Amino acid sequence: MLTSDIDNFWTAYDSVQKLNDTTLQKQIIQTLYLDKATMGLRDFMRLRQHSASRHLKNISRYPKFWNSVRTNTLAIQQHKDEMNLIMDRFRNLYPAFRQPEVYFAIGCLNSGGTTQGERVLIGAEIAASDKNTDASELNAWLQNVFCEQQDIIFLVTHETVHIQQKNTYTKMLLPRCIKEGAADFIAEILMERKFSSPYMIYGLEHERELWEKFRSEMFENESKDWLYNGSQVDNADLGYFMGYQICKSYYDLADDKKKAIAEMLDLNFNNRTVMSNFFDKSGYALKWPSEPQ
Repeated sequence: MLTSDIDNFWTAYDSVQKLNDTTLQKQIIQTLYLDKATMGLRDFMRLRQHSASRHLKNISRYPKFWNSVRTNTLAIQQHKDEMNLIMDRFRNLYPAFRQPEVYFAIGCLNSGGTTQGERVLIGAEIAASDKNTDASELNAWLQNVFCEQQDIIFLVTHETVHIQQKNTYTKMLLPRCIKEGAADFIAEILMERKFSSPYMIYGLEHERELWEKFRSEMFENESKDWLYNGSQVDNADLGYFMGYQICKSYYDLADDKKKAIAEMLDLNFNNRTVMSNFFDKSGYALKWPSEPQ
């Protein structure tokens, strides 16, 4: 677990506050933060289009946010022991477990977490935010995200599940949702507690209507109504909920729970037959018999 990028960001942040010249401010961010990047932050910079200009724009626009989130980002190191415990549980649950390198950095307010190879990359400014974070300057999506305490352990565990998954590239809605839902479901098992999120709360309240829509679209190559749409709709990422429910149904029906977890992790997500068989075996559709005409 590496957090040195967080320290470097705040060093650059403090130096920027002492200057008024934007050219010099960008140079400071580049020199004191981006040029000192760990391997994880280098990946994050490339995947999420970080730049000195973009960081400076965020710093200048959202002073209340940065002042309110700083302490939380610096406290992330305190979660190290709990994260190590999760990794040990995962190793015992899944013999083929691959230990990731976990990097925390300050991002550009556009990603809570992602993966690259064997690395888990976490945007600490999002992951460490909570209901006390002042999000009044931010967009509606981020304000909604920050309404509740962000669960750093869950986020790292979710991304660690993605590290274990194989053959994950696919355009089809069903496997994309199962990929994300499996990460949520297995993370809960490893953490030994439930995870609450807006999409889970809304999903449980509207499950039947979501299922009616999902079953007519699940083999299509379109996911904008279901995934990664937090900046576009009020009730976002409901595909996570659908995937979670399918995986939970699969797990609940399995006699060998440890084997069921391995089967989820070993799925070939770009094989339609494999994914269709997994869905059928989950028995999820049987929960929703057709309503009488």
